Amino acid sequence: MLYTYWKGTLISKWYEIPEKECLQHGKDLIEKSLREGVSIKSQIFTYTKFMNILKRKKDSKESIKRSDHLLGFHTLFALAYLKIIELDDEQTGTLIINQKKRKTYP
Repeated sequence: MLYTYWKGTLISKWYEIPEKECLQHGKDLIEKSLREGVSIKSQIFTYTKFMNILKRKKDSKESIKRSDHLLGFHTLFALAYLKIIELDDEQTGTLIINQKKRKTYP
């Protein structure tokens, strides 16, 4: 499983996705924003603000739309691609835990 965190709060759980693919989602978001004329500095500000909003919603147990979870995923990996946060950090980043395979009995 892939767990996404922001400032110590679990935001979302995802099926395990390769790290390279995750970073590609972040890179694509950054490139799309650059093509639309948004500077890197503005992107960083917007991404961190959005993650803070998700954290506030999660902490207050408000519902979060699936599209917001997905945008949070892309946003988090955009920040990781820009080296603003580190991967594999439970405080501000992601935590990847391999699921143990269950034994199946005949």
